[in-house]
Amino acid sequence: MCWRGPRLILFFERPKEGLKAIVVHSVIESLIDEKRSEFSELILAAGLSPVLVLKNLRQFADPRFFLGKGKVEEINLWLKKNTCDVIVLEDSLTPSQERNLERHLKKRVIGRTGLILDIFAKRARTHEGKLQVELAKLKHESSRLVGGWTHLDRQRRGFGSGAISGSGVGGAGETQLEADQRILSGRIKHISRQLEKVISQRRQNRRFRAKSEIKIIALAGYTNAGKSTLFNMICEEGVLVRDQLFATLDTTIRRMKLPFVGESLLVDTVGFIKALPPELVAAFKATLEEVAKADLILHVVDSSSEDKLKKVSDVNKILADIGASHIPQLMIYNKRDVRKKSFKVDRDKSGLVKKIWTTSLNSTDRESLLEAIAERVADNLVTKKFNLSPHQAKIRADLYSMSSVVDEEFLSDGSSNLVVRGERSKLIKVLA
Repeated sequence: MCWRGPRLILFFERPKEGLKAIVVHSVIESLIDEKRSEFSELILAAGLSPVLVLKNLRQFADPRFFLGKGKVEEINLWLKKNTCDVIVLEDSLTPSQERNLERHLKKRVIGRTGLILDIFAKRARTHEGKLQVELAKLKHESSRLVGGWTHLDRQRRGFGSGAISGSGVGGAGETQLEADQRILSGRIKHISRQLEKVISQRRQNRRFRAKSEIKIIALAGYTNAGKSTLFNMICEEGVLVRDQLFATLDTTIRRMKLPFVGESLLVDTVGFIKALPPELVAAFKATLEEVAKADLILHVVDSSSEDKLKKVSDVNKILADIGASHIPQLMIYNKRDVRKKSFKVDRDKSGLVKKIWTTSLNSTDRESLLEAIAERVADNLVTKKFNLSPHQAKIRADLYSMSSVVDEEFLSDGSSNLVVRGERSKLIKVLA
């Protein structure tokens, strides 16, 4: 474990990293079609090349190795005749299980949490995104920084404070473990302070938007559900889109105009996944707050996924964890084209829009989709008819700016009859 900065710190000696992987599936968790299972997609997203795929048949984890002794020896025997760089398990491992496996097999071992963190590290593009990922990785590694790693037990005797420039070892008698713990803690505090500044700036921006009465609509959903493609279709933008897990990590905010509502903001952020590592949830606080403070969440679902109901449940659990369970949701069932369905709006008994079946690949859905979103996010929509004289041009311009004009008829005296639809409070302000 290391970082690039004023010094390069080795926290503990581990086998080297590489791309050739032994992959251990959990029979309970894996899908029937392993090639398309979520774990296989995570392996692909990490850039790993499986050289051996095994199944873990144990119902209960071994406290020492997680895997049973028979499975550990099976891997050991295979390694005597073959080579690999890393062993990846579908489940998350405790620090001691990870250490025990690495000692016994002499290979790098990572579990689900470590795998997801590695993917995030590859995907981060902005300074903020990189800081968030580094913080998550450091917190994850801090739980693994214990005296069980033999080189950390040695005391760095004979060196006074600062005797080795950049070594990080303090006074005489300080163990390498203590020095690494101190440096790791300092780095975590430093990054946390930087991210607190980001959070403070974002909160200030949200206060400004609140004063401007700008509606905030946030996209949320399971990773690879098509959020970014939908974002591009709605905003007519060109945000990065790839058919892979966690293609988008960094928050993107764009202005858009909603019918009857006017200028609004659409937020696209990181996709969710089952059992999202708590280190990531904590580190991505600044990013996830944008979802938790939205006026409406567009919960994007891959309608072609066989386990979409389970994924909806997983997303809702994470939304609850970040304090966003109270935000109104509009379910967007994306990829209707895969299921050969037409655009459709489902309403409840009171007429409220609850679900939309659409495809982000077809721009013909765009206007109907925006109207449905506006209907959900707007406060007390009303329809009014009135006449404007020629000298009331500013009122007319404001109504068009709010996207509230449904119909307009020009009369011979220069005035016009308008039919407008919009939020009652905004219409009152404009017409006052």
